[in-house]
Amino acid sequence: MNRDRARGILGVWMPMMIGLWIIATAVIFYFTANLSPTGPFGENLESWRLVCSAGVFFVGGLLLLSTFGRYQKARAVALEEASKRAAAETAAAPADERPRTVK
Repeated sequence: MNRDRARGILGVWMPMMIGLWIIATAVIFYFTANLSPTGPFGENLESWRLVCSAGVFFVGGLLLLSTFGRYQKARAVALEEASKRAAAETAAAPADERPRTVK
């Protein structure tokens, strides 16, 4: 595995996967948490269910959006460099392909 590929996986895809995992955890918490007075905390915390889930969902979404923005920016730079490289190669090609005359 080359360095750029490892950087792409660790810098883009892993944060996106972590963000999705955080969002999934928030959704699961919202639907399954026992926050009633008979639950483990002994108080009625049902009113906090939406607040906690929304906060965690927001953090996961922020992680996804910031990582996706960084991915798009890096991709645009790579495409720009590739187009410059291709333009330089096409400009240099006619000079290299001059016919040789044999005397």
